Amino acid sequence: MEVDFEFQKERKVGDFVQSFIDLFKLIYKHFVTTVFGLSALPLAGIALVYYFLSTKITFSANSSSFEDIDGFTWGALLILALIALGLYVYGISIEYFLLLKERKNIAFTGKEVLQNFRANLGRYFMFLLAMVLALIVIFIPLMIVTVISAFIPFVGSFAIGILIAMVGIWLFSSFLFYREGYSDLGSCFTDAYVMLSKKLIQYGVATYIVNFIFQMAVMMISIVPLIIISLISYNFLGMDAAFFDSSWGKLLMTLGGMFVTLFTLFLYMAGVLANGIIYETAKDLKFGERIYGMIDRIGGPDA
Repeated sequence: MEVDFEFQKERKVGDFVQSFIDLFKLIYKHFVTTVFGLSALPLAGIALVYYFLSTKITFSANSSSFEDIDGFTWGALLILALIALGLYVYGISIEYFLLLKERKNIAFTGKEVLQNFRANLGRYFMFLLAMVLALIVIFIPLMIVTVISAFIPFVGSFAIGILIAMVGIWLFSSFLFYREGYSDLGSCFTDAYVMLSKKLIQYGVATYIVNFIFQMAVMMISIVPLIIISLISYNFLGMDAAFFDSSWGKLLMTLGGMFVTLFTLFLYMAGVLANGIIYETAKDLKFGERIYGMIDRIGGPDA
């Protein structure tokens, strides 16, 4: 299926939101099934850990904490597994976006996405280490701005969200500069900043708005089944403190944990599409690749 979408195009804030919606409507079935198909085994493993961890928690009158120290160990392992899963889903979503941009269609499989991810796994690992160092360098000024924003009523929370979005699009663009071979690991951060600097606030606002809209949309879609599950649990399964010590209670806690996990992964996937559109727009404005493409067509059959 051909994807009629122009990645390299000058856009304003409102255009980014509309472009994200247009692209998501074109590819969401293939995008979601491909990414979650590649994540099925890790998600199954996470579900088992959730259930096992729920058995370590008791809500009886005698105790309201983990049954033993192994519960804390498993909790730490779960957190590490969730971080690894998030990085994995983010990575394969990036590879999906790059294939989509290159081919302008969705005639590719999850196998191709996974092959590209494996082929560039070393780049992901090296960039992750470099990103940690970059964040350490900018940590103090970021914290100063965040603390100041926190004391600004109402507007401050939005300012913090936009600031985080700006850092996110900078890191995303830095990685793609490195991944696509425009820059080496030592210069990708500065090169990406130079490319984004003139419109970084605008890009941050656009990313924040897109993520907020997508988050609200997913919550609205999810609220009805959550209400139904809650009503069934309360009326037919007897939801109380003792209920959560039962098998049904453990299962419900597991499903709740999986819902939060899937919700977060959806946001990661949406973030890749939003950041990808912004990256391609900024790259076009900086390097004029669309202009070079027009020059190549001069004198062709359409001239």
